[in-house]
Amino acid sequence: MAFWRDFSICWAGVAVRADKRESRGPARQVGKALNVDVATALRARLARLWHASSFWRRRFEEAGFASAPEALDRLAVTTAEELAADELAHLPGGSWRDATAFSRAGVPCREQALGILLFTADDLSREARVGAGALRAAGLESGRRSTNTLPGAIATPGSLLVGDAVEALGSLDMPVGPIDTPASCAVAWDFWQRVQPDFAIVDAKGACDLAGLLDEKQVSATWLGLSGLAVVTDLRDSEPVTAGFDVPVTRIAGLAECFGLMCARSSEGAYFPPADEILVEVLDGQLVLTALVHSAALVRYAPGVRARVVGAGFETL
Repeated sequence: MAFWRDFSICWAGVAVRADKRESRGPARQVGKALNVDVATALRARLARLWHASSFWRRRFEEAGFASAPEALDRLAVTTAEELAADELAHLPGGSWRDATAFSRAGVPCREQALGILLFTADDLSREARVGAGALRAAGLESGRRSTNTLPGAIATPGSLLVGDAVEALGSLDMPVGPIDTPASCAVAWDFWQRVQPDFAIVDAKGACDLAGLLDEKQVSATWLGLSGLAVVTDLRDSEPVTAGFDVPVTRIAGLAECFGLMCARSSEGAYFPPADEILVEVLDGQLVLTALVHSAALVRYAPGVRARVVGAGFETL
């Protein structure tokens, strides 16, 4: 049965109280994304998908639309399993993406339903810009030397994605690869003695490996030259272990399928994705994301993360 729900939104930075008739469950939407420019981008995205994507056209029609929707109301959430099924039916990229020509392919570092990742040249530029913002928030400054121990090749997010973001920030990228064997540790350690890094970017396993290497050498992160460390994770991952460092450690979270370096966690524990790229909702306690321009056309995408609204951002639970 439908019911009246009172909710608070923020339009162009001005708080508004409103009543909305809603037949779904309780929902909270992060207000910062609700401004005129974002609303325009959302309508343009939905219109493109109505005309160009058989997957989204069908879902919009199933929601009762006879033409392109102009808002997310009435649209059901989308899961990775649904997108993956569409990809299997329309190899290699599926019919749900908002592009047909791509510049880079990859695979996610973590096991997940969506096994193939595709990026256009514009996607890569956006990923680099957003990643640079996340790294800046984590403490990396322009002109500094940044080393990373993420895997290379097609692994995503990996050293390719991190390198693009570091370069966009105006810093020096120094990838050494995973330090998970005696030989790789020796190579990385020798390199770090020659070109002292100011900042390190690792994944969860890399954080443990680096802490172990520093302990083995009986030195600190500060001794190595580091002033900060960023741990790159997926939003769906558990909290990484970051003990053993005497420098600030910041978690950067994202989704391999869309913005692997989406945002850095604030000191208060919240995440604030870029409002011009990602529209955030929390529906029935579940994080729901909509990509506004990225060719990974995630519309009301539920990655399976429990969350709550924190100001203009969200906190994972």
